[in-house]
Amino acid sequence: MAFRTILPEQLSPLQAGALLTGGVGPRPIALASTRSLAGVRNLAPFSFFNAFGSNPPMVAFAPNRRGRDGTVKHTYLNAIATREFVIAAVSHAMVQQMNVASAEYPEGVDEFVKAGLTGSPALRVKPDLVAESPFQMECRLHQVVELGAGPGSGLLLVGEVVAFHAREDCFQGDALDPGRLDLVGRNGGSWYTRASGAALFELPKPMGHPIGYDALPEPLRASAILTGNDLGRLANSAKLPDLGRAERREGDPLDLPGLERAMQKALLAEDLPEAWRLAGVRLRDGSKP
Repeated sequence: MAFRTILPEQLSPLQAGALLTGGVGPRPIALASTRSLAGVRNLAPFSFFNAFGSNPPMVAFAPNRRGRDGTVKHTYLNAIATREFVIAAVSHAMVQQMNVASAEYPEGVDEFVKAGLTGSPALRVKPDLVAESPFQMECRLHQVVELGAGPGSGLLLVGEVVAFHAREDCFQGDALDPGRLDLVGRNGGSWYTRASGAALFELPKPMGHPIGYDALPEPLRASAILTGNDLGRLANSAKLPDLGRAERREGDPLDLPGLERAMQKALLAEDLPEAWRLAGVRLRDGSKP
């Protein structure tokens, strides 16, 4: 498969930004609420955002210099001046309002009003919470990291979370349920991702030391049907079963491609023992003259 190699020095800041935002995604969105020293509210979304530690809880987002002219944004100026901000997660139910808040309004315009979002008092900081958001964090500025000085350069604001707010109906036990949060992530251009419904899937973390790809029998690794994900699921097994004891059952495909497709079906259904049984039948049948 051919790849296109692009060197950063060949790109303008806007072109580099398009590649970054297109290839690094979906990215969580920080709807950042700040206040100026004069008390004027500001609300703007940023998708260069994530969490970076839990003791103490730390998040960071980047209201970077504009790619066109290198100027800084009101969010950055407010956060630097007051050393406080609120990060509100963006759910699908409020994505259109978030989009309105993303417009570049003149200084002094209240994006809460423009976007029709509801501000409410925070517990420990002065910037408002966003009532429509299902998950929010009150933050105090911990560190500013400047990643360059020209247009499009990064201005990373690291904040310590001093209060969490999560909507009660978004919990399942003590854990937040991604389907109930229904969050939205940012891709490149005008594209977004909705993190709920059929888009969600579970992927259990390996327990101990799985057998690994290199332990799989060579005929399976050489298959033109089994995908990297198929083989990866087998490689995540705790141990390699005794494939020589696998028994053929009525209804099993008679041909090797059919057996491998049956393995795929079992893996899709998360029936790992059945997938390994079929693997054993496939390996035995494949050795027959």
